[in-house]
Amino acid sequence: MFTTRTASYLAALVATLASVACSAPEARPVSAAAAPVECRGGIVRNDDDAARFDGCETVVGDLQIASSDLTDLSQLGSVRRVTGKLSVTNNQKLISLAGLKGVERAGSVEIHNNPLLCAYFGLLSGLEQVDHSLELSKNRGLSQNDVRAMLERVDVRGATVNGELGRQASL
Repeated sequence: MFTTRTASYLAALVATLASVACSAPEARPVSAAAAPVECRGGIVRNDDDAARFDGCETVVGDLQIASSDLTDLSQLGSVRRVTGKLSVTNNQKLISLAGLKGVERAGSVEIHNNPLLCAYFGLLSGLEQVDHSLELSKNRGLSQNDVRAMLERVDVRGATVNGELGRQASL
């Protein structure tokens, strides 16, 4: 049977436990959202370089995937925004950009000279907005329809849009 004294004791115990739990160094309020993780831009040429961006949501500056030995970009799956230029150039083994499907916005985008790249798994399928320029060229694995669909889907705020299939312009 609960008495007033028992109820007071339980209330004091709960208050003490709550105070201790909330003052623990690792404690966070449940309602607080985690801040987006920002990373400084850089060049990705191998798996170790790509691992630097694991968990990164915003790349501040340019993100260059250049002359890499990568076949896919799955380690970049958490990237949502690149404030500078997203450049995917001269990657002789790169097959897919599916790892970048979460990228929604970039300052500019250049996808150039990736001979094995195909859009089967998506061609930056989450990309909605590019602030300056969008260039696609010399990616033999991309069909004219893949290039056209991307150029029609993405809102390019700047003046430059170039979509090319090999040496033949797609638009």
